[in-house]
Amino acid sequence: MRGLRGLYLTAAVTMAGVSSVFALLAELEDRYGLSTQGLGLIAGSSFIAALVAQLWLARFADRGHAALLLRLGVVAAGVGLLWFSVATELWQFVAARSALGAGVGVLVPPARRAIVLTSTDNQGERLGTFYAAYLSGFVFGPPIGAVLTDLADVRLPFAVFGGLTLLSIVAIARIEMPEAPRDAEITIADRRVLRRMLVDRRVIAAVLVVISFRYSIGVFEPLWAVHLDDLGASTRVIALSLTAFALPMLIVARPAGRLTDRFGARWMSVLPALISAVLMMTYGYTPFLWVILVVAGIHGIMEAALNPATQAGIADVTADSDAASAQGLAEAAGSAASAIGAFSAPVVFDAWGAGPAWLMAGCVMVALVAASWLLDRPLLKMTTSPPSEPKSPDSERSPNPSAAQA
Repeated sequence: MRGLRGLYLTAAVTMAGVSSVFALLAELEDRYGLSTQGLGLIAGSSFIAALVAQLWLARFADRGHAALLLRLGVVAAGVGLLWFSVATELWQFVAARSALGAGVGVLVPPARRAIVLTSTDNQGERLGTFYAAYLSGFVFGPPIGAVLTDLADVRLPFAVFGGLTLLSIVAIARIEMPEAPRDAEITIADRRVLRRMLVDRRVIAAVLVVISFRYSIGVFEPLWAVHLDDLGASTRVIALSLTAFALPMLIVARPAGRLTDRFGARWMSVLPALISAVLMMTYGYTPFLWVILVVAGIHGIMEAALNPATQAGIADVTADSDAASAQGLAEAAGSAASAIGAFSAPVVFDAWGAGPAWLMAGCVMVALVAASWLLDRPLLKMTTSPPSEPKSPDSERSPNPSAAQA
């Protein structure tokens, strides 16, 4: 696939901007007098916007508009970051975060669709590489944002990352996207693609693991910086804590994708998700920053294994012609879960403190993964299939037998 490296670059730059929002929320809270619940509104608005974009627009990537959606997502994300640099009031931050969330929501499904449809037997590895590129932005975005904040103020990182995100559209200008015919007849089944997938228990099981993972992200965004700030951490330490979380993910993301190809997506998503849930429960009861950083590193490794496996798990139980719609459904469900986490966690944090807030998040994750397990019991993938031809946008396939058995 021509332009895959450009796609990785765009993902990295965009995520650097997103991660700078994570790292600088406490700084925004102090500078503009925002409340913890206000930070929850900022975080939650992003996930709601992504949810709407994914449910409404993702299906059009399967109808000949994948490249257009990819570019629109980059532009929306860049505009959202630039708006952050000039915002001064809560509603402006909410609107800017919504634009950023919608941009990421529009960008990801066509990008994953292109990877799924051009992969042979290395689908998990390629998805892991895409995730590693995404994570590289998460690794380097917070410390760069902290340095830029020290050089000027909290507005500079958003201006820089917004400009770089808009410039990254050049990297995907010549990308080769496997497009479906735009003039193809849209059948009733195609129009009801989401409803068709939602009656398949294997799809629901795969989506529940995505929901568990994304719910934790929704909890993280409004709580992480504030929680560490309450423990006495500086802006730089908070930024480095996010790097400590993401750096192991960057290192193991591609090997984790290979493990998904070897052992199957179900096991490589469910098991790390359960471990991540237990680790989430510990953050609120750990008074030492260095211990939190170590736990965050282990947590990052688990989520690095989990992410490409969840994407491959969705692809395994859906048809190729529904690739972007399926990824969009998973992302939309994840965005809804993230919004719930972002809106609810600050309320619990303010009412009962850090311990119950993080404990609640871990318990919710365990319940979601347990439900997924009951719907579709994971089975080890005992054999590896021989290399196959890349998938065509119009092809159909039967779901992976190892993932299809109950």
